[in-house]
Amino acid sequence: MAAPTLYIIGHLCHDRLPSGEIKLGGTAAYAALLARKMGAAVTILTSVGPDFSFLSLFEKKGISIHNIPAKQTTVFENIYPDEGERIQYLHARARTISAGDIPADLIAPDLILFCPIADEVGFDLLECFPNALTAATIQGWLRDWDKEGQVFAKIMDWKRLAPLDLLFFSDADVVGFEDRISAICEFVPLVIMTRGRNGVRVFQDARVMDFPTEPMEVKDTTGAGDRFAVGFLLEYFATGAVVGAVGFGQAMAGAFGIK
Repeated sequence: MAAPTLYIIGHLCHDRLPSGEIKLGGTAAYAALLARKMGAAVTILTSVGPDFSFLSLFEKKGISIHNIPAKQTTVFENIYPDEGERIQYLHARARTISAGDIPADLIAPDLILFCPIADEVGFDLLECFPNALTAATIQGWLRDWDKEGQVFAKIMDWKRLAPLDLLFFSDADVVGFEDRISAICEFVPLVIMTRGRNGVRVFQDARVMDFPTEPMEVKDTTGAGDRFAVGFLLEYFATGAVVGAVGFGQAMAGAFGIK
């Protein structure tokens, strides 16, 4: 079988550490690097500014990037107090991505992965690829922020997800509105929720299937959920089997770092 073509849409970003150091971040980054390592032909539609520090990494890996120029790259910072939950700040945000930003010469891809991190992926994009297998990670659509940039959770209109074939999220993404999961399943035929050490829960055709966490040596937890999503997506595209896709996604979540 020829290598699948994967089109990833979402911001590449900078993650600012307490030391002031900048790391590469964003679901699109982790998904693209793993998918390329697995042999997929990968293109990213994103928006970054001239300050983005990691373009050469993608060039070296053979990943094509179509950039919508912005004044600055999206920047997140996570603060972990001695007590209480993580506090997240959005210090800068690149441009919103919409259907009009799709290159006119784009060859129809096999797979689409929408990867919003700062509500930057327009919902009009979801209807632009009727012949591809389409999936999304939901976290970025559930984020809002105040004038200081502090990020907080918001509810969205789940009907907007109806064009998708698959949807990924973690149990942490839906804290406080777990009762809405059934509403999500009304619009998306295959919904996958990762639950950390509690494994993976899959909703399909009015069925709920639970899969335990596979014991393995985890080399790097950063971006593990993103790697799970792209591993699941590629295996599911190849086989159509949910069980095998869950197992493969779990293996990919623990197997690779970002390099």
